[in-house]
Amino acid sequence: MHASAQVEMQTFTVTVEFSTGGEPYATETYTVEATDWYRAQRDAIEMSVSSPYDNARIPDLTRRVIAQ
Repeated sequence: MHASAQVEMQTFTVTVEFSTGGEPYATETYTVEATDWYRAQRDAIEMSVSSPYDNARIPDLTRRVIAQ
């Protein structure tokens, strides 16, 4: 008999900041189900590519997670 290891999911609130040329211009907050904070951050960054603030016409676009 094998013991099954269950990883408990947690709900995280992650804010992603969008910047152009190093100057922040928008933030968006995501609710993410993940096993840990690292994965929640990664998932929020991935989700942010669907944001209206992620626009190829914006010069020097960068995104970062704001620590909470």
